[in-house]
Amino acid sequence: MATNQISPIVEKELKYKNASEQMRVVRAYAIISKGDTPKQINKETYIVPSQSGNGEYKVTKNGKWKCTCPDFAERQMNCKHIHAVKLFLGLKEKVRRDNLQYAEKEKPNCSYCKSDKVIKWGKRYGKDRVKQIYKCNGCQRFFIEEKDFQKLKGNARITTLMLDLYFKGISLRKISDHLNQFYDLEINASNILRRIQKYSIVINDYVKTLQPEVSELWRTDEMKIQAGGKWRWLWNVMDDETKYLITRKVTDKRMIRDSAKVLRTARETAGKHPTFIITDGCVSYSKSIKLALGNTNHIRLTSITDKRTNNNVMERLNGTIRERLKVMRGLQNKETADLMTEAFGNYYNHIKIHSSLGTTPAMKAGIKGTIEGNRWMELLKKSFK
Repeated sequence: MATNQISPIVEKELKYKNASEQMRVVRAYAIISKGDTPKQINKETYIVPSQSGNGEYKVTKNGKWKCTCPDFAERQMNCKHIHAVKLFLGLKEKVRRDNLQYAEKEKPNCSYCKSDKVIKWGKRYGKDRVKQIYKCNGCQRFFIEEKDFQKLKGNARITTLMLDLYFKGISLRKISDHLNQFYDLEINASNILRRIQKYSIVINDYVKTLQPEVSELWRTDEMKIQAGGKWRWLWNVMDDETKYLITRKVTDKRMIRDSAKVLRTARETAGKHPTFIITDGCVSYSKSIKLALGNTNHIRLTSITDKRTNNNVMERLNGTIRERLKVMRGLQNKETADLMTEAFGNYYNHIKIHSSLGTTPAMKAGIKGTIEGNRWMELLKKSFK
């Protein structure tokens, strides 16, 4: 039966577009509705049938959308074929969300009596977001949907278990198998990775607000990692006394400007310059330390037999990271590499008990925490406040 109702996905595509662009979205919807769904060739390439039925066009996304049709060649703007792919991906994502075997709890328990007999009862519109109102059929009270950590609560133990196993070096496939064996939960590796990335972002944002109390001696080192099919550089800056990882950053190159940017970030995080910093023989450090840290004394180790001191602490850290990367998925590009290496640093600082300290580097650096119980749960609670 015909309907005048517009799909929310189409409505989103139409928003803020002029009449000409809106017409292209409508034609894209007609392509999808006719059953001519785009055929995905690889991660970046799709084949879309011509609306007239004469041939097909190739749509690609490599940073920007492109199409081989005459309309795109002339305008260099999104054509109906590009809009068709975007609609197709939107519908595909909606189906995926609707069919997740293990989704977040749809309705919260009552804030007053903890009953699960609640129903949706309209919405409250605030300045920055819309809040769902619920009515409890148990105590007959109304309450606002609690976002963030309260929404996570039903799955918090499983979520923190995923985070812990992942950052301890367990593969996503093995985590999936563990959840199936011991919790009778069927969660595939992709879903686990999405959940880990989602909560890693929340934790990363919180940790950026903290300022560790660090010593006057720092260490820094860099190592090669593969992300998005390319070799890139992962930089780490650590405080010598507390073993706190002050910063970690992924760059495409190992130039002076790259190391200077890393050191500036470390300075901003710590709120100070160190008196001394130990590096390896990388020549870019000499200038970048002057640029970013001013008069900090540079101890440059040109070989592992240097008798003044050594950088074994950083080498051990690099070894740990290399072992972790062997089973780590999710480094599809520089952005996700930054996200996941930042998240690993937070695990190292706030969750992992350092063998020589007897506590976490974060607690040694004056950041409140605990070594008892579920440390991931405590970190998530703080992150959601």
